[in-house]
Amino acid sequence: MIEKFLLSREERVNYQISLLNKYPTKTLVTVKINYPGLNKSNFVNDQIIKIICDQILLYYKPEIVHYEYYNSPEGVIYHFIFDMNFENIKKAMIAIEEKHILGRCVDIDVYKLEGTAVSVSRTQFTLPPRKCFICDEDARICSRKQEHSLETIENYFNELYMKYIDTRSNIENKCNQLSLIACKALICEVSTYPSFGLVSPLSSGAHDDMDYYTFLNSTFEITPYFKQMAITGYTFVDTERIFNIIRDIGIECENKMYEATKGANTHKGLIFLMGVCITSLTNNMYYNENFENVQNIIKAMVVNILDDFKTVDSKDTLTHGEQLYLKNGFTGIRGQVKDGLDIIFSHIIKLYEHNDLPERERNVQILIELMAQVEDSTVIYRHNLPILKQVQQDAKKLLKMGGISTQTGRDFIKKLEEHYIENKISSGGCADLLAISIFLLEIKKKFY
Repeated sequence: MIEKFLLSREERVNYQISLLNKYPTKTLVTVKINYPGLNKSNFVNDQIIKIICDQILLYYKPEIVHYEYYNSPEGVIYHFIFDMNFENIKKAMIAIEEKHILGRCVDIDVYKLEGTAVSVSRTQFTLPPRKCFICDEDARICSRKQEHSLETIENYFNELYMKYIDTRSNIENKCNQLSLIACKALICEVSTYPSFGLVSPLSSGAHDDMDYYTFLNSTFEITPYFKQMAITGYTFVDTERIFNIIRDIGIECENKMYEATKGANTHKGLIFLMGVCITSLTNNMYYNENFENVQNIIKAMVVNILDDFKTVDSKDTLTHGEQLYLKNGFTGIRGQVKDGLDIIFSHIIKLYEHNDLPERERNVQILIELMAQVEDSTVIYRHNLPILKQVQQDAKKLLKMGGISTQTGRDFIKKLEEHYIENKISSGGCADLLAISIFLLEIKKKFY
């Protein structure tokens, strides 16, 4: 048995060298179970390896050029080839070993080619040696002395695995709850009336290509993707990397939206906004921070978002937002998230979290507040800057009248509604921010 095990280890080392020779400029990562003895493969150990490697695939997929896995006497072995700076990938793998709930159960070795396969130790990063998962002493010393019985270690692995399963179940339940609150927020937004030219249950407003049911169909199709984004955010991985992952999920979500609406753009901007918000929320929950810190995470997540405009001159096809950036310098939705959705966190939430208006009236009032302040790119794209300024002035005048809470305000709202529908004016950007406002107000009430 021992001869078979040693031969397997030798074959693995030789195979690692062959992989590095095949990808000489890349970095090799090998993952195996950190378990003593000769019988390393069992249900729990194999599941632990799969969980860790699924995490690596999720968060580092853009840099992985090749991966494979196989069963051996050493247990399940995964090999990843990374097109990524050696030191950066080493730090990332150390973070998994240190911070993932199952990280101490695996060995993640990182190699580069320098004549032969060369591995860098933790001490070269000024980190202490790995500790024993039973007694917290130097793991190498405990292993050498065989301080702990196989039964003790097996029990530890089983208990930690069950702890992970329970934790993961709780996370998924919470993320499901968040996605349902997001779904509710989208329905509340499109159900808001009067809506100043936006789609509502009573009217298609200023829109010819969609109605209330178009929005409902879209909402229920895209909601599962919000849960997927939320789960992605519950991690110690850096926020910029999380953002790149959810952008890919967002593209899938957009495609599903267009299928559901037969090509109508009901929620493209909102998919982006809600994705950033719900992911920042779960990342905030991972670190157990207060609600106000969510805004800091949003800013960190999208710190380079305006880089999207750097290549806009060379594109053959431009989005509405890119066209407005070229024409007017408007950063639109990207600028709003780069500022951490400050109008919502610093104004709307503080103004309405303890408000006693009925929910419908509250939502109308929030919409008016947003229309008064937001440089809505939808209005500019459909019309021009003077029309946007007029919308803002109308909303400010309406707020002075008391908005929907006064008869004078309601009379003025009726006139604006008719005028906006007739002239095809629709504050779509403000509608998206209304949905986010409704979502965050509900989140703060339920979770904070």
